[in-house]
Amino acid sequence: MAEDSRLYWIWLAEALGQGSTIAASLINRFKAADKIYDGAVDKLEPDDEFSEEKLIKIKSKLSNRSLARAEDIVRRAEECGATIITYASDKYPKQLKIIRDFPLVLYVRGEMPDCENNMLTTVVGTRTMTDYGRRIAYSLGAGLALGGAVVVSGMALGADSMALLGAMESKGKTITVLGSGIDVIYPKEHTDIYYKLMNNGAVISEYPPGTPPIGSHFPVRNRIMSALSDATVVVEAGANSGALITANLAQMQGKKLFAVPGKVGDPGAEGPNALIQDGAIPCVCAEDILAEFEFIYNKTINLQYARSKMRHLDFESMSQFAMERMRIGSRLSGNYVGKGTYGGRIKDNRVAKAAYASDNSPARKPAKVSSDPKSAPKQKIEEKVTAQADRKKKTDRKHQNLPKETVKSEEKVIQAKKIELDMLDESEIKVYNKMKPNVPVLPDNLVDSNTSISDIMSALTMLEMAGAVESGGGGYFMRVCEDDIMLSSND
Repeated sequence: MAEDSRLYWIWLAEALGQGSTIAASLINRFKAADKIYDGAVDKLEPDDEFSEEKLIKIKSKLSNRSLARAEDIVRRAEECGATIITYASDKYPKQLKIIRDFPLVLYVRGEMPDCENNMLTTVVGTRTMTDYGRRIAYSLGAGLALGGAVVVSGMALGADSMALLGAMESKGKTITVLGSGIDVIYPKEHTDIYYKLMNNGAVISEYPPGTPPIGSHFPVRNRIMSALSDATVVVEAGANSGALITANLAQMQGKKLFAVPGKVGDPGAEGPNALIQDGAIPCVCAEDILAEFEFIYNKTINLQYARSKMRHLDFESMSQFAMERMRIGSRLSGNYVGKGTYGGRIKDNRVAKAAYASDNSPARKPAKVSSDPKSAPKQKIEEKVTAQADRKKKTDRKHQNLPKETVKSEEKVIQAKKIELDMLDESEIKVYNKMKPNVPVLPDNLVDSNTSISDIMSALTMLEMAGAVESGGGGYFMRVCEDDIMLSSND
């Protein structure tokens, strides 16, 4: 048996996949990964928790007892200077242990803040932030840090990174949760802020080093951000924004949810305003969040200090200058300087280069953007929706050549389900059709040889956004309509 106990935890995490509730169930039963490696599961008999069919799947996934991959992961983690924290470690955050799909392994660069004695707040928002969103996200991060809170987010384009930068520039601690390997910087434009974050707290991931930023990883990653934190606040978010996934997870985990009100009619206000209508606490500044927790964390939270400091700060100028310097929110390097949508697209790149050089450092060269479509990030939900909408338009044009009876029949199915089909691709529709109507199901029960837990979680996220499934307590999802979704007019 291997002397390094971390190998067994890594082996189990890789065998069952990140975000698996089965992994958590096995650990709750057997307590240690090495017992599972030694064959404890092989002796299990079907019961209320594990059906015969589920046990067959579990035993199949755990049949490979080689530790070679785990050893390689440890080597790669050590090469990039990452610390490996397993569920059995004293350093493992207690907040994560209470969720039903807790990560078995965390890879950490930097120093993990004290998660037990400090208030943690997740700040999320759209990648396509406005000037208003930029200022609010930065001021929330700064205000929370000044008040003694730790800011948690995901280093995504837009609001997420602005909040992290606001916290750092106010001398606060941060935790950044990645949807890729700990050594894979995504987006590439945020290389500077990645290293700044690493030296100002911790950058963490449950994915092993070298893992690419696949779209299905990000909905799975979000549960860690919300679970770590006492509260989650949504700055700006469209009706289908990925930030709402984190908000939903926070509510399911019993955490307090805040939302920044927006101007009625603005796309970025749809998400927060809807959350407030559904019971989220309205939030206009960091003090609103700190006030909810100052008595719980009376040794670390200082609301009066934050209030006195924030009164004299010009967050408009500070956030714009920070964005210019760190290129937060840029989709094409050298194209943004802190004004307007995405933080500010301008036509004259010379202005951007001058802004980047304003800190007496050499002007940075714009990063090359690959023309290979395979290299495009899969998790850009808004791009995915646009592409799928284009495919739907093509389908609609085909309908013009179909018999009227066929078109009417298909239209009736769509109207009855009231599902936004243009948001869904074939893989997501297959997951939907695999579910039984009005029967709650756990994501793990939808996994098969062709579909991983990450794929299932990503599909369920898109299905929920499209109105095809509903999520409930305990991590269950339920299909809400009886009819299957037709993959084509010939189905």
